[in-house]
Amino acid sequence: MDNNLTLSDRIGAACGAAYILLINIGNGLASGASEDPHPTGAKDLADFAAHPTFRENAGFVMEVTGFLAFLFFLGWLVHALRERGGAAAWLAGVAGIAGTLDIAIKLGSAAPIVTGEIDHRELTPTLARVLADLNGAAFVITFLAFGTFLLAVGLAVLASGFLGRVAGWTAVVLGVAAIALTLATHVDPVNANPIPFLLSMVWVLVVSIRLAWKGPRRVAVGAGETTAAVPVPA
Repeated sequence: MDNNLTLSDRIGAACGAAYILLINIGNGLASGASEDPHPTGAKDLADFAAHPTFRENAGFVMEVTGFLAFLFFLGWLVHALRERGGAAAWLAGVAGIAGTLDIAIKLGSAAPIVTGEIDHRELTPTLARVLADLNGAAFVITFLAFGTFLLAVGLAVLASGFLGRVAGWTAVVLGVAAIALTLATHVDPVNANPIPFLLSMVWVLVVSIRLAWKGPRRVAVGAGETTAAVPVPA
């Protein structure tokens, strides 16, 4: 199943895997071993006042680079799905909007942390707690955007045969679960269930590698006669 992928196609597809690896490794370096998902305001204030280490700075750069890599993956994926036509074209548009919104919220969520680090001398523990919670709440809100992205991609896959039905239905189920469970907890940054989001990242990693290696599935053409599988431009 050779789709004659160009080098740029392979790079675009592989950017999805780069996104997952960079944000997870970078987050681990930037935050270290997180012992408490919701520490006290005094702990938040101490974190704001602490001078970041080289490891933490490197982790931050990796995370931001990962977000940028996702935009390249998103652009390639939306274009490839639109090439299939039909319902996949407008569903790809939904995926593109949701994916862009997800990254916008993620990048915007850094603002409270940067603010806390700049103004830590003037902050009280209560204000430090508020800034940290703004960051946490924004992260949970991204579950909704990423769930919508995955749901739209899954439906586009099913409508176009871009990938197998297992990949399509898995994306649909994970997308719905991410949206439903986040809404059920009222977007609570402490009690939100991250499992669907984490599984969604695994989906993106696996699918990205598969697309970069083999490309999307080909579409069979012809009706009532011998059909031929032809490559669809990606």
